[in-house]
Amino acid sequence: MNNLIKHLSTKKIIIVCGHYGSGKTNISVNLSVMLKQQTGYIYTLVDLDTVNPFFRSADNIQDLRKHNIDSVVPVFANTNVDIPAIPPEIYSVFSRQDKRAILDVGGDDNGALILGMFSDKIKETDAEYEMIYVVNKYRNLISDEKSAVKLAKLIEENSKLKITSVINNSNIGNLTTEKEIVNSMEYARNIAALLNKPLLCSTAMIDVDFFAEKEYNIYKIKNYTKRLF
Repeated sequence: MNNLIKHLSTKKIIIVCGHYGSGKTNISVNLSVMLKQQTGYIYTLVDLDTVNPFFRSADNIQDLRKHNIDSVVPVFANTNVDIPAIPPEIYSVFSRQDKRAILDVGGDDNGALILGMFSDKIKETDAEYEMIYVVNKYRNLISDEKSAVKLAKLIEENSKLKITSVINNSNIGNLTTEKEIVNSMEYARNIAALLNKPLLCSTAMIDVDFFAEKEYNIYKIKNYTKRLF
């Protein structure tokens, strides 16, 4: 079991937030699969993205089912209905002692508003929650450290929760090479330092040739959201 998964497996609730297009949905799906494979724990993937109807973890339902992972998605997901409704199943995540969940939050501070509805329940869980802020140096509006930190603070304000860690998912889609990832390291470290939170890891798609994985604490992930790029 790697250190990242060992750390996260102690948390009952894992929240993944960040800027639109930072890759938080792909991170959420990968983490749910990795946790199941390496710990046996099943984390229900809860799609809380009621802002952006295009890129949602709901689109990965078939992949999740292959791994026997449950999901809770907005009522409008994968339909032609664009008025979001919170499914009642989400409340079982907080009410049942045996439930674990990964919450894929809508992008930016507006997407975090819905998370604020559940902040009290999240704080009441019997284990500390993990709130991961996913960053991508190559996305507009968060391409510099100050902008990324400003967004993080707005997400915290709207969600009524505190970010606990950072994951560097800097990439330029299928054109990503080791160079782009290495060049993003200082950016990610600076954001983590400014937030006074640990940088859990950096990620690279499994098809990226990377020769310094251990040196840069790189975790290889599968691209479950190919439509993003």
